[in-house]
Amino acid sequence: MSIVSSFLVAAGLSMDNLAVTVSAGCTHGCRGTFPMIGRISLLFALAHFVMFTIGFEGGVLMHMSRSVGPWVACIILICIGVRMIRNAFGPEEKLQSTIFTSFKTQLALSVATSIDALLVGAGMALAAAPFWQTQAALVLCVFATSLCGFYLGSYLGTKFGRNVEIVGGCVLVFLGVKVLLEGTGIW
Repeated sequence: MSIVSSFLVAAGLSMDNLAVTVSAGCTHGCRGTFPMIGRISLLFALAHFVMFTIGFEGGVLMHMSRSVGPWVACIILICIGVRMIRNAFGPEEKLQSTIFTSFKTQLALSVATSIDALLVGAGMALAAAPFWQTQAALVLCVFATSLCGFYLGSYLGTKFGRNVEIVGGCVLVFLGVKVLLEGTGIW
């Protein structure tokens, strides 16, 4: 497997992450400083690293994650998306204390967006792909898409206000449904 192939796999895995971070960046409370956004981006990259490693090392987990993983990711994404939409209709002061500043929510989102990495890691192990090359590409892509997603979302949130936050919440709900439909083989 070439380095280009590793980056293509990593880019594909980081697209859900990009959608979530753009949505998070749209909220008022997520327009933070680089250290805060950097920490959250590192958390997303770490979650992908851990899930990919578990998938690569343990093909047995593949069967369990195939049945449970999509449901967990769907529930997390839909709950956060609905809360985001509901907060957009609340008073302006409530928007300042957004759910994305909570470590618990950040951790839940990082796990929800990295469940695909578990399955891909198992598949890459079966294909005898180079572990460290793919892992490095994945961590780099996830970190970069997280940073870009937060800043793009912050720009859109500042420019378009609450409407973008509502759209961001809808994106999370759609992403949750998409993960569930793909995970159950319906889509």
